[in-house]
Amino acid sequence: MAPLDDDDVTPLPLPPLLSRLPEAAGHPTLPRGVRMRHALLGNLPLFLMALLAAATWWLVQSTPAPEQERMPAEVRHEPDYEMRGFSVQHYVSAGPARGVVEGDVVRHYPDTDTLEIDGVRLRWRDDQGHTLRATAARATATGDGNEVRLTGGATVVRDLLPGEEAPMTFSSEEMVFDRRADQVRSARPVTLRQGASVIEARTLVYDHADGRLDLQGAVRGHLPARR
Repeated sequence: MAPLDDDDVTPLPLPPLLSRLPEAAGHPTLPRGVRMRHALLGNLPLFLMALLAAATWWLVQSTPAPEQERMPAEVRHEPDYEMRGFSVQHYVSAGPARGVVEGDVVRHYPDTDTLEIDGVRLRWRDDQGHTLRATAARATATGDGNEVRLTGGATVVRDLLPGEEAPMTFSSEEMVFDRRADQVRSARPVTLRQGASVIEARTLVYDHADGRLDLQGAVRGHLPARR
């Protein structure tokens, strides 16, 4: 083999070196629409989470709140109607009116179902035809009229019974007429008068059906001597 002479050696031709630097590679530029689509797809999970949060907030705001327990309205003691110059009659199955209640003014209170009467006048007749008449400045009656409380100079007059010479009168500041029990009661001082006889007591119960009179509490009176 012939010896190599360094001076006569000709360097072999080498292919050009490819640059690995990014700036030397020169990436191609993508269209704007493609870049936006890629960005949208990359941020899609975050967008969906934000949308879900917004929908949840809207549902919470739109859901009606449970109705709070309503406090019962305050009931006031006020009349729902008022009448002047009224008259109420109570009838039985046969015969004339059993009882009559009249007054100058009457007011009805729905909260207690009571009647307040100014200038009251009352008349009641029992099965035997005996009549009670009552007057007072004021009265309070139940809605059905079974009980009437007379106040302010209450006076009850029982008509003459067979064998009597004068009617009997009860006077008190307050008396109760009970239609169901057919009684007149008073828990206040009461005065009875019949002709010249006068009796005072602290309480009174008069049973109109049998004419029985019950007086209690320091009963005293004046009875004229019989001839």
